[in-house]
Amino acid sequence: MRVCFYWIICLVDLLTITATHGQTTPFQQLENQVYTNNNRLQYKKSQALLLPILDNPAYTTNERYQAAVLLSYTYKRLGDYESTQQYLETAGQLTPKTSRPDSNMAQIRAQQALAYFDVHAYAKSAGLMRALEQTRFRYIDRENRAKLRHQQGYLLFLDKCYPEAEATYDRAMTDLRVASPCDMPMILVKKMQLYAAMNDMDRALAALRESNQYADSCDIIKYQIYAYDELKAIYKSRNDPAGVTQTIGLLDSLNKVYAQAENIAELHSQRETMERQNHSRQLATEQTRLSFSLVGVGGLLLLATILGVILYLYRARQTRLEAELARMKAELRAVVTQAQALPFTNPVPPARFVLVDLPQPMLPARPNSGELSDRQRDVLDGIVAGLTNKEIADKLFVSENTVKYHVKNIYQLLAVKDRVDLLVNLNNK
Repeated sequence: MRVCFYWIICLVDLLTITATHGQTTPFQQLENQVYTNNNRLQYKKSQALLLPILDNPAYTTNERYQAAVLLSYTYKRLGDYESTQQYLETAGQLTPKTSRPDSNMAQIRAQQALAYFDVHAYAKSAGLMRALEQTRFRYIDRENRAKLRHQQGYLLFLDKCYPEAEATYDRAMTDLRVASPCDMPMILVKKMQLYAAMNDMDRALAALRESNQYADSCDIIKYQIYAYDELKAIYKSRNDPAGVTQTIGLLDSLNKVYAQAENIAELHSQRETMERQNHSRQLATEQTRLSFSLVGVGGLLLLATILGVILYLYRARQTRLEAELARMKAELRAVVTQAQALPFTNPVPPARFVLVDLPQPMLPARPNSGELSDRQRDVLDGIVAGLTNKEIADKLFVSENTVKYHVKNIYQLLAVKDRVDLLVNLNNK
C-alpha cells in the first residue's frame, strides 16, 4: 500500500499562494451563456456558438483558445472525455500564441488532470498534479485548486487514510463553496463514499441530501445521477437489495431526462454537419475565385481587342480630320483674300451670350441610422455565417475596405462591441 504521500503534500502551506489571473476575458458573457446552456442540457446551442469561433482564423488566438476550453467543458458535462481531451489539446496548441501562455498552460494542465481523474486514470492525473505542485499551484485559481485538492483527498481515501482524506475534502469544500458552489456535489459524493467505508451511513445519506440540494439549486441533473450512482454502489457493497432497487428506479427517471447518449450523438452529428458546411463554403469560395480569374483573363483579352479597334478607328478619324482641316484652311485663306479686296463696311455686331442657370446636383439622402440597409444586412448575414471580411467582400463583389466600413456601421447601429458580442446578442434574441 502506498504511503500517505498526498497527505504530506496537503500539509504544505498552500495558503501563502497568491490569487492570480481571474476570469476577466472579453468572453465572460459568452462563457456565462455556455454555462447556462449546458445546465439546461442545450449542448447543441453551446457548440453552435463556439465552433464558428474556434474554426475561424478571423478571431484572435485568445478568443479561439477560450472557445476550445469552453468546448472541452461542454463535452465533459456529457461524459465524453475523449472529446474533452481533444479540445484541451487544441487549446494547448493555441496557448503559446496567447497573451498569457504560462497562465493558460497551467489552466490546461489542471483541466487535463481533472479529466483524467474522472475516468480513473489516476497515474496520469497524479503526474500532472505533481507538475503543478512543483510550481506551488501558480496561476491556478481558487476553484481549480479546490478541485485538485479534492482529488488528493480521494487518493488518500484509496490509501485508507480516512481521517486525512476527510480533512482534505473539508479544505477543498471551503474553497469550492466560495469559488464554485454549484460544483460542491463532486466532493460531497466522495464524502458519501468515505463515510460508507467508515460504516457511517447516517453521514453518508446526509452528504447525499446536501449534494442534491446543490444540484437542484444549480439545475445540474448530472450531479444527481452521479450521487445516486454512488449510492447504488454503496448499497451493493453492503448487500442491500432493497436499497439497490429503489436507487435504480430513481436513476432510470433521471437518465430519461438527461438522455446522455442521444445528446452526444446529436452533438457529434451537428459538429460533422458544421464542418462539412464549412468545407463546402471553402470550396465554393475557391471555385468563385477561379471563375473570377477566368472571367478576368477573358475580360482582359476582350478589352485589349476593343482598345485595338478603338485605336484603329481613332487613327482613321484623325487622318480624316487632318485632311478636312487642311481643306478648311485653304478655303479660309481664299475667303480672307476676297474680303481684303472689298470696300470697308460696318462689322456685324458681336453675338450676345445669355447665361443660363444650370440645375444644382441633387445630394443623396442620408440613410436612416435607425435600421440596417440592404447591403448592411448582406454583410450581417456573412458575419453570422462565420465568414471573414475578405470572404464577405468576395461574396458581395466589393472591396474588403467597404466591408469593414459596413461592419463598423453595423456595430454602431446594433450597439455591440465586436463579433463575439454580436453573436451572443443574436443568439439571445
